[in-house]
Amino acid sequence: MLTKLKNKKLLILIDQMLVSGSNFVLGILLARYLGVEGYGQFALLWLIVLFFSSLQLAYIVSPMLTLGSKKSSFILDRYLSTMIFLQVIFTAVAIISLYFFLEVAVFFDEKWDMGDLKIYILFTTLFFLFQDFLRRYFIIKTQYYKLVFIDVIAYLGQLGMLIYFIYNNSLDLSTALLAVAIPFLLALLVGYTQVTKVSTHMQYKKLIFLKNWNFSRWLVYSAVIQWGSGNFFILAGGAILGSWAVGVIRVMQNTMGIFQVLFTVLDNILPINFSKIYKQDGYNGMMKYYNKHFKFGLVIFSLLSSVVYLFATELVTFVYGDEYTKYAYLLIGFVVLIPIVYTTMLQRYVLRTVEETKVIFTAYVSTTVFSLLSAYPLIKYFRIDGILIGMFIVQIIISFLFYRTIISMKQDLCVKLYDAKEYELSK
Repeated sequence: MLTKLKNKKLLILIDQMLVSGSNFVLGILLARYLGVEGYGQFALLWLIVLFFSSLQLAYIVSPMLTLGSKKSSFILDRYLSTMIFLQVIFTAVAIISLYFFLEVAVFFDEKWDMGDLKIYILFTTLFFLFQDFLRRYFIIKTQYYKLVFIDVIAYLGQLGMLIYFIYNNSLDLSTALLAVAIPFLLALLVGYTQVTKVSTHMQYKKLIFLKNWNFSRWLVYSAVIQWGSGNFFILAGGAILGSWAVGVIRVMQNTMGIFQVLFTVLDNILPINFSKIYKQDGYNGMMKYYNKHFKFGLVIFSLLSSVVYLFATELVTFVYGDEYTKYAYLLIGFVVLIPIVYTTMLQRYVLRTVEETKVIFTAYVSTTVFSLLSAYPLIKYFRIDGILIGMFIVQIIISFLFYRTIISMKQDLCVKLYDAKEYELSK
């Protein structure tokens, strides 16, 4: 049993190192060979993919990881087959919506006329969403070798194609998107052959649809708001300062790739563990688990952040080149953000586990209002520094609201336990 647990954690770690490491190298190559302006344009296009990915995470992935982990092995395949059906519906709606958005947007602003890029972004979004779903499918099925295999095809395939285009001096926005999309398609085709397909009645599909919606409706609303509040400063920076600003910010975020490896590993493991512990040991057991990871994580992330802080300028210059050296000081700001982001992530797991997801939506509404009111003056006055300042304040607001809700839940639990004890004594 211990050996299986170690193998499980090792394979997940290997997979996330592969994914995050490949994305890190991909970001470096794109930033170097597209230039700061071209990389900024690519980053803006990728935000479209991330928008639909955030919706998928809220409505499909989060309930699948949380609710699916509570299913017995007897009904898990039925449940996951239904989730595949819902994934197909979701992806179809996403791609159709994106197509009409791109068509209509041109009438309001000619800058949205992407020409041939339109088909590339549509297919990239399509293949990414399906492949990302399969990754989570294999995780919940504990088929980690299959997970690693499709990610090798997808992410190493992207690097291979990108290097090919660079070598042939044919790298531009369209070929960059092509280098991303085709490996995702190949991984999707291979992965789907490994899926267990079980026929389910439409009534059961409807039941799971409603259960998902009941669980994740606030998460879906939150995903839309979160995407806006989290990326609004980047979008505003692109609009006010130019796409170069987006490129610079994305370079700094990409440089923090080592933290993304750890965050992604935790995001695939901890929600399931929180759910299982809550089911077995209740709220107090879950909060002990939370406190353990909170203390341990802060130590680890603080140590890693200190290393990046000390060598920020050298790191940016060595990895991305002299074009980005003058912006290396921004990396220090992102280092300070890491412990706050980690804390917020753990708080979100607690809230999702107890299905207290409305506060997540409320937090993102609050930060969206803040972003709308403050983005223009912050960026206009502080220039690119204003983007980082805004992102920092957004994380502080979210963490504070999550913390307040968790404390309130703990107090309510203590009151209920006290009332129950008083009732027993009065009998």
